Amino acid sequence: MRKMKKTSVDWIGEIPESWGLKTIKQLMIERNEKNKGLEVNTILSLSAKDGVTIYDGENHSGNKPREDLSDYKIVRENDVVVNSMNILSGSVGLSKYTGVVSPVYYVYYPRFDGNIKFFHYIFQSFEFQRSLRGLGNGILIKETESGGLNTIRMRIPSKKLGMQEFPICSRDEQNRIVEFLDANAQKVDVLIANQEAQIEKLKAYKQSLITEVVTKGLDPNVPMKESGIEWIEKIPEIWSAVPLKTLFDFGKGLPITKENLVEEGIPVISYGQIHAKWNSGVTIHEELKRFVGKEYLETNPSCLVKKGDFIIADTSEDREGCGNAAYVDIDDTIFAGYHTVILVSKKPNVDNKYLAYLFLTDAWRSQLRKRVSGIKVFSISRKLLSETSVLVPDNASKMVELLDKKCSQIDRLISIKQQKIEKLNLYKKSLIYEYVTGKKEVPA
Repeated sequence: MRKMKKTSVDWIGEIPESWGLKTIKQLMIERNEKNKGLEVNTILSLSAKDGVTIYDGENHSGNKPREDLSDYKIVRENDVVVNSMNILSGSVGLSKYTGVVSPVYYVYYPRFDGNIKFFHYIFQSFEFQRSLRGLGNGILIKETESGGLNTIRMRIPSKKLGMQEFPICSRDEQNRIVEFLDANAQKVDVLIANQEAQIEKLKAYKQSLITEVVTKGLDPNVPMKESGIEWIEKIPEIWSAVPLKTLFDFGKGLPITKENLVEEGIPVISYGQIHAKWNSGVTIHEELKRFVGKEYLETNPSCLVKKGDFIIADTSEDREGCGNAAYVDIDDTIFAGYHTVILVSKKPNVDNKYLAYLFLTDAWRSQLRKRVSGIKVFSISRKLLSETSVLVPDNASKMVELLDKKCSQIDRLISIKQQKIEKLNLYKKSLIYEYVTGKKEVPA
């Protein structure tokens, strides 16, 4: 057991006697090369999950790139890239590519003969990320159950980041630590990837199950007929297809912005919550609710929704999200919020949960995806929705009962696997911390 010494840096704690401390600025140089005149066209993206990747229009975090890349920063192979707005949530990566990134990113390379991968591992530790709290200009810090931090829009100035201290050891020891962490972190990554693959299979099965039930019913031997509509060829013989406007009127959400939200008041669901990952589309979860003042009850009563209605996001950043909705399955007082369309059920308190499941299918959404307008943002108008059609089955309640049960079982399995991923990520971060601070020594 080697001798340890205390440091003045809380997140580091003790380090081996032979180790020292140096600031990021002492260890690395910030690369501030602009793309002006260089004409580098490979745009790079950065996320906490995937690190540095080549931008493909989907795997980015933050805003989409500008058309003019002359102000973008150059990134060279083996540079560390840091998102100044999201570093507290782990948005740091080691680049395998030469390319350009947004001006809000910081780019670093070793000042002396340091191992850049060793520095990159320090950036990845929860303890270091937590230590940056209070340095940024912004708000919203939320810790997950596993000890991680959710996405936080807090810009940490380069000068402040450069003054943060790292534990430092000899180059030979850095190399041994990196080699050990590469091998062991990769094993954890394989386990995580396996769980993620299983989750994707479960999601695909769930989607397939929903589509099968809501378009064909529960009896596989039922006679089928031509539907007479473009998005599905055949439906059960006793079913019908009707225009959506025969079942719903179309309203609009509150004319507000985020600035109008308050801590307590009347619940409101806006397009941001509708697109959120926790929106199942078939029930109102508490996480979906934000709040507005009670004065809107008098000024905008037409924006209230009732049981059996739908709140649909009227914009989406991609075609896949076109049709995302929240189904109102409770009797509470709730407003539809900004950037939403209300499907007002013509039959008060009728159970439209079958349609909530139908709206989740690619088949039904194809009606919207083919007709939406926009380039970077796709708009879903009330007129467009009114031109869609839906199916009217003979036994909707039985289908909903089956789907509620089966989907709940699938969601539980997905949740278990997500918890395993969180634990594996926590273990990986803990492993990194123990070795980059010298609390554990690489086996000889």
